Amino acid sequence: MAGIISYVQPGSIAEDLGWRPGDEVISINGHRLSDILDYRFYSTDEFLTVEVHRGGQTAEFEVEKGFDTPLGVEFEDILFDGVRTCGANCVFCFVEQLPKGLRKPLYLKDDDYRLSFLHGNFVTLANVTDEDLQRIITQRLSPLYISVHATDPALREKMLGRSAPDILGQIDTLTKGRVALHTQIVLCRGINDADHLDRAIEDLASRYPTVQSIVIVPAGVSAHRRDKIPIGSIDPEYSRAILRKLRAWQKRFVAECGTRLVWAADEFYLNAGRPVPRSEAYEGYPQLENGVGLVRQFQDSARRVARILPRNLPRPVRVSVTTGVLSSSILTRWVESLACENLLISVFPITNRLFGDTVTVAGLIPGGDIIDQLRGLDLGEALFVPWVSVRDGMFLDNVTLDEVERELGARVIVVHPRPYQLIRAILRDVL
Repeated sequence: MAGIISYVQPGSIAEDLGWRPGDEVISINGHRLSDILDYRFYSTDEFLTVEVHRGGQTAEFEVEKGFDTPLGVEFEDILFDGVRTCGANCVFCFVEQLPKGLRKPLYLKDDDYRLSFLHGNFVTLANVTDEDLQRIITQRLSPLYISVHATDPALREKMLGRSAPDILGQIDTLTKGRVALHTQIVLCRGINDADHLDRAIEDLASRYPTVQSIVIVPAGVSAHRRDKIPIGSIDPEYSRAILRKLRAWQKRFVAECGTRLVWAADEFYLNAGRPVPRSEAYEGYPQLENGVGLVRQFQDSARRVARILPRNLPRPVRVSVTTGVLSSSILTRWVESLACENLLISVFPITNRLFGDTVTVAGLIPGGDIIDQLRGLDLGEALFVPWVSVRDGMFLDNVTLDEVERELGARVIVVHPRPYQLIRAILRDVL
């Protein structure tokens, strides 16, 4: 294990020591480095002995510096020993439901607590050892984002498809180390709902404030799911039942803990036909990236549009916007409410034929489906696509933005799917 240097900052300690890109930092003060976290933790001391490998030879460097003064290097990868995969076969695993031919990183099932701390990835802790837990506490890797799903050990192992340590025991250990946790329950109708859900909420809530948030998200089911254990659909009636439970829990936890503590993903509100809570009810949006509060932020962003959108544009402007089926009605209602002469925005919900029409979120829109469903249409001066569906200029099915532009004969612009950002992009990039 070693960190391979990719960049040496000019004028830094590392440059003074003669370190170069390609050198491998092996250890600091006798501690072998497995990742960027080890490097950051052990390099804060004032006196360092750093072991560096280059071209078959290893040298030791004695360093005296100010406390917390950086050495001035960056590394090729943040995980020197490689990413930890989960080794599980979850009944709801979306990776297992992917068709062939998508971006290669999508097939990687990571379950690495280091990525949870660094990037907010959700992990099960199923592959975490007692030594790992102690490291988390010692290096204060807080907060972490934990996939719980169920607190009944037997049910949790059934859902994960593997043996796993007692999650509540792990949480109790982290509690002693004052490590904060944000947790999620991927709700699989007929498996971990009803009494199992009640138990999980009770168990996690009893560990507040270590458990700082609990979020219920519906399991995604694609047309390519092969697991034989059935997962019931999240229909409007079921969604309304979950939201009734949620209101009761939140009322209780506000009284007992001073926080709502548990939230439901936006999909439950949209499926139930219920309005999402006001922004204050999300208490700072602790799990926004998990789809909790995005609709509220959309609606709040819509109110800001009046600050920048004139009543009349100097010339006619017509553009198009793609989105997932789930959020299309919200986007359409907002577009229809705009009071601006000479501006026409057409909304095109994309039916997900790659994953199946049960997958309705904007982040999983394939480029191929955009092409197939919009080919031959007059899209105006530009087609806006949500940034959550694109990475490095490519959709998840390896279709590039350039291919979409060429096939549709339209200019394609990636934008954050909030009203304020969309209008800003129209005024800046189209008008």
